[in-house]
Amino acid sequence: MMQSVLLQAGYIFNTETNVWSRSEYCGIAYSDGDQVEQRIEKIVTTAKDLSVLSNELRTHCTDWPSLYHLSGVRANILRPFEPGLGGDILEIGAGCGAITRYLGECGANVLALEGSLRRAAIARSRTHDQSNVVVVAEQFDQFRIDRKFDVITLIGVLEYAGLFATHEHPALAMLERARSLLKPNGKLIVAIENQLGLKYFAGAPEDHLGQPMYGIEGRYQTDQPQTFGYKFLAEMIHQAGFVKSEFLIPLPDYKLPVCILTTEGLSAPDFDAVELACQSITKDAQLPERTLFSLERALPVVFRNGLAVDLANSFLIVAVNSSECDFESDVLAYYFSTDRRSIFCKETSFVRCDGDIQVKRHILSANGSPAKIDNRDLFFQLPCDLAYSHGKTLYREFVEIVTRPNWTAKEIQCYFSRYMEIILEIAHSEGHSCNSQSQDLLLPGDYLDAIPSNIVMTDAGKAVYVDREWCASQGIPFSYLLFRAITSLMKGISTFSQPQDPTVATRGGLLLTVMNSLGFSLGEEDFAKFLRMESELSTFSSGVESRIFSTWSPDASLPGCSGPFPGEALDSRLKRTETAKSVAEKFAYERLTEIQYLQTRLAATEKAKAYAESLAINRLQELQQLQSQLTQAQSQLTQAHTQLESIRSSPGYKLLKIINLASNRGRPDV
Repeated sequence: MMQSVLLQAGYIFNTETNVWSRSEYCGIAYSDGDQVEQRIEKIVTTAKDLSVLSNELRTHCTDWPSLYHLSGVRANILRPFEPGLGGDILEIGAGCGAITRYLGECGANVLALEGSLRRAAIARSRTHDQSNVVVVAEQFDQFRIDRKFDVITLIGVLEYAGLFATHEHPALAMLERARSLLKPNGKLIVAIENQLGLKYFAGAPEDHLGQPMYGIEGRYQTDQPQTFGYKFLAEMIHQAGFVKSEFLIPLPDYKLPVCILTTEGLSAPDFDAVELACQSITKDAQLPERTLFSLERALPVVFRNGLAVDLANSFLIVAVNSSECDFESDVLAYYFSTDRRSIFCKETSFVRCDGDIQVKRHILSANGSPAKIDNRDLFFQLPCDLAYSHGKTLYREFVEIVTRPNWTAKEIQCYFSRYMEIILEIAHSEGHSCNSQSQDLLLPGDYLDAIPSNIVMTDAGKAVYVDREWCASQGIPFSYLLFRAITSLMKGISTFSQPQDPTVATRGGLLLTVMNSLGFSLGEEDFAKFLRMESELSTFSSGVESRIFSTWSPDASLPGCSGPFPGEALDSRLKRTETAKSVAEKFAYERLTEIQYLQTRLAATEKAKAYAESLAINRLQELQQLQSQLTQAQSQLTQAHTQLESIRSSPGYKLLKIINLASNRGRPDV
């Protein structure tokens, strides 16, 4: 048992935090800040579902710290190794337990080492229901235990080696120490940013110090986190005594990976790894709003020149002590969809089978199967396994257009006209009858996902619709699919080049230009409906009711188009200004007409208000007069009653009454 080994090593169990540590241990000075970690601690200690794919925890992912510590996407970095994540595992640098939780769910005996006392306590809270996990608060260079491990992980840790060690070469010392704790056939798994990652050349700030070009220029100091390039890191791993190592590419990086490319996938001539890379690169939550160049445009050049590993944003490395370990795999790439409801989370793998490539998918959650949940109009279906189609997606074709300087609205119109033709051709080939001339063109419900990134044009020129998982119970209007296609493309591109026509340099301008060119005259109500449908789809797929859909933003400039148009001649700038002025005047005139209409309605309302007030005053005066008359009448009545009582009590009235009585008695008819 791991606990007995810890006791023998002098570690003490804290019954309040359920964390092991030495009695004199005070922790390390590393934190995301008190406010951040207190918030994470509160979320973890009060949550009912702490699993990796927890729907509950995903609702709390509202900023970068909470996303990093709570998102189920974190665990994707180890999913390719899941079959081998058994036995005894040492996790170095557990943080707040995101990876720890995953390792525990894999069934391994996990010893999670964390230098920060507070983080160690949070990690234990995240795994409090996992008896196969123990958490130890300790620095790795001071960790002493009589135990060897099958797997050791350094996920986002190696770069911090110099902060808490006095060794002349702290990163090398950490690797050597890790190797000494491995069993003969054990594996070390390392994940770390690449000092020379492509996104850093494109202007993304260095992750730990927040300054662009800091790592590329080699400005690291001895008391700072430090990353390394491919060649240097590979040599250091070899120098640490490891016999073999393999570098995989996590995309967009190791922190929140959606795709992992293997060595086989990078070298296979019949597999287009760059397609997955391009579609993954813009899913980087830390990517700046504007990059110095188009990452999607640069990636094919990088891959074509054999620099995919050298310029990867991050590395995922497996290192072993034994030459008998074989890294060869039939898997070329993994693609994970885990930022969604747990029952919809899936893994897509591209696998070599008998010489061909198969695309295989399976659901990751063991808690249920895809089904209708709370929306009668939407449902999820797990796409079938199918043969891999080598070719280029329509997404890539769009990238090639809008990343070329002075691209035109005409080119975009032609692109989407062809897109419409392709969708109709696929529908006809599947036996669906669609009228392409109709403004109300309706497509089958499973075409909800037929956006450009899911349409592959094979080498033979055939269009293939892949990965159709989100479906509508009823048919969907092509105008809505077109809206989805345009907004998804705008969201999936890091940097646009400046267009020739400024009217398409904004999200709204581009979308309206395309819609109008295909004959779809849509108003604000239509767009509001589309946004509502997208919001419903987002909520259905994610399970997060508070998730805000914000891909529209019509007035926002396309990425890269917010600044002045460089290199323009004066007459071109003047023409562009005049065009923009014309658009602005038309917009202003429309708004002026609306304002005048509102002013007319306001004036009528004010007039009606004045009349109502006058009528109310008159009625009030009449009421007051009636109340006054009533008061006078009541007063007169009171006086009359008083006078009557006075008369009745007088001697004369009594005498008259006696005489009348006597007179009545003398009458025979009385």
